[in-house]
Amino acid sequence: MNKNFTAIILVVLAVGIYLTFTKDKIEELKAIRVVNAEYQEAIDNASRLIKVRDDVLAAYNNISDKNKDRLNKIVPDNVDNVRLIIDVKDDIAANHGLSLKNIKTSSPTDTSSESKYGIVTLSFSVTSGYQQFVDFVKDMEASLRIMDISKLTVTTNDIGTYDFGVEIKTYWLKQ
Repeated sequence: MNKNFTAIILVVLAVGIYLTFTKDKIEELKAIRVVNAEYQEAIDNASRLIKVRDDVLAAYNNISDKNKDRLNKIVPDNVDNVRLIIDVKDDIAANHGLSLKNIKTSSPTDTSSESKYGIVTLSFSVTSGYQQFVDFVKDMEASLRIMDISKLTVTTNDIGTYDFGVEIKTYWLKQ
């Protein structure tokens, strides 16, 4: 009976220890495993993001300097009114024998505080024949720089040419 009594005491003691100590520790362990799984998922997500970042960086580094310059010309990452005037006046208008007058630029404006781009307005006047002006506009359209003609005025003069007033909006990326 002494052996049975010792076994009963050990079983009761084991049940008591389980109910008072071990059960709480098992619940804590389950909670820790849930948190650990969340951390592991975050680590896995971070690893995937790092891989995507590295892939994008590798793809960007494979772009030639010439193409990077072209991309920066499409939508520049800063406001460069002088470069804009040179592009329109010297690169496009000069190819058609046009001389731009009354060149004005507006200060850059944000479309909204949450917008990723800003707008710069360039206005000028030019005197030319109709077809010559149409060819000039086609070249502006074919330019890498994104430009929208927002205002156009046309008046005739006595020598058979037209006086065109042009307002162009162009865009830049905010940092």
